[in-house]
Amino acid sequence: ADIDAEMDRARAYLVPATGTLLRNVLLDELIDKHASDIINIPNTGLVQLLDHRDTAALQTLYNLYAPMHPTLLILQTNIHSHILELGQKFAVSLAPLSSNTTQNDEQEGSRDKDKPAQVLGMAAKTAMALRWVQDILDLYDAYDEIIRVSFSECQSMRQSIHDAFIEVINSNSRAPELLSLFMDDSLKNGLKRKGEQEIDHLLERSVLMFRFLQNKDAFEHYYKLHLAKRLLLGRSLSDDAEHSLVSKLKVECGSQFTLKLEGMFKDMQLSSDLANGFKESGAANADLDLSLSVLTPTYWPALAPPMSEEAKQEMQSVEPPPGILRTLVEEFTQYYNHHRSGRRLAWQYNMGNADIKLQFGTRTYELNVSTYQMFILSLFADIDDLSLTTTEIQQQTRIPIEVLTRQLQSLACAKYKILSKTPASRDVGPNDKFAFNNNFKSAQYRIRIPVVAAKASVETEKEKSESMAAIGLERQYVVEAAIVRIMKTRKQMVHEQLVTEAIKQLSARFLPTPKLIKESIGRLIDREYLQRSPDDPRLYNYLA
Repeated sequence: ADIDAEMDRARAYLVPATGTLLRNVLLDELIDKHASDIINIPNTGLVQLLDHRDTAALQTLYNLYAPMHPTLLILQTNIHSHILELGQKFAVSLAPLSSNTTQNDEQEGSRDKDKPAQVLGMAAKTAMALRWVQDILDLYDAYDEIIRVSFSECQSMRQSIHDAFIEVINSNSRAPELLSLFMDDSLKNGLKRKGEQEIDHLLERSVLMFRFLQNKDAFEHYYKLHLAKRLLLGRSLSDDAEHSLVSKLKVECGSQFTLKLEGMFKDMQLSSDLANGFKESGAANADLDLSLSVLTPTYWPALAPPMSEEAKQEMQSVEPPPGILRTLVEEFTQYYNHHRSGRRLAWQYNMGNADIKLQFGTRTYELNVSTYQMFILSLFADIDDLSLTTTEIQQQTRIPIEVLTRQLQSLACAKYKILSKTPASRDVGPNDKFAFNNNFKSAQYRIRIPVVAAKASVETEKEKSESMAAIGLERQYVVEAAIVRIMKTRKQMVHEQLVTEAIKQLSARFLPTPKLIKESIGRLIDREYLQRSPDDPRLYNYLA
């Protein structure tokens, strides 16, 4: 106000050129020379204004600093540094994620005293991960309001703040996983009791954080896993929100990025049409409510743990025991082959589950079990006092022995003892005998028999290293494809130009290192896609 009053007097009594010079002197003496001191005033400086979201005071400060580039740069630098400090505080809360706590979901419900601590530890870690993303988004909302209200939508201020958030987010190596986990939790639980505008704001902010990620391919890896589980287990609260989020990701990264995600949605719709057509054909057993998903392998991630070719063959050999279940599988296979000629249907029983009603004495319970457990229990149906050994069960179901052992432990050795076991130990041997436990009782009518959990949680260090290995392998293919595209167009390039162009093309998905590009060039030379020039080893020629 004092500067404005002085300028009014200058315009009234002095020539215009003098007013401009006088203003510059005032700004230099009153503000520029004291810019850092003003910002760092104890208890009332910039940090306090930002932390208390004092938009009016921040607007006054901005109006003082904005006319001069050096002072505006000081303001930007201090705000940038404060955001980085807050980001470091948020990161401290994630320190427990680096511990080696593991979660053995297959033994969930057992009496192992260490197990509850591990489960609670993993649940707490997941909550910490979700809290980190929410803290970042809340902080961005606060600074977005400051930009609009206090900084007059100044683009240089916005860019400086964006750069700070990019640095904070990408300093966390787990950021792609945690953002995908946050989106997964939001689409399963976070949309409850939210209006359309609130949902759209949540999705917009999530996509904004995705935009700040440098390793977008790592996010894609985790998002496909989480989306697959939501679709297959019916956990999503809103199909519209799912499609809206994929559409927003498509706008950010193009159709190639979301091709497999859209393919997953298409598979679910085709699966629904197939199931309805199968029921309408009259082939389906009226006593069974069948829900199945026919998936295109190239679209869907591997939800089961990695396994050897021998283990995969053993999984493919599994079949339902003789009876209505096997008949149902055979009839659907015949129906599918009739309507989808030229395609091969491979049943993945390890990915399914079932709700079955069982009578124990005079009481009836509804059990939620895995498909493997359903196969095992069906062996004891309608036959009183039947006793089967582990080997006999394996011969009738063909379930791999390692998997069968865990399934039997869940049924006979955990909290809910649906089967009785002789001898009564937790270890399962080939000659151990199992029988239907008619004496089973529970206060609950509906019971879930725990198996490998499908719930999303933050990865352990071992799981993280496996994911990064898979992402690294995928990156090799992406880098090689980019180099081939570039060389096919240019025909001839020197090494430095090729590296620069490859980084430019791939930066939308991730930031490749020069070392990774160099290794990819070497593999392409070995496979005779490229050739070093005989006259200059730094020059590459494309081999058509």
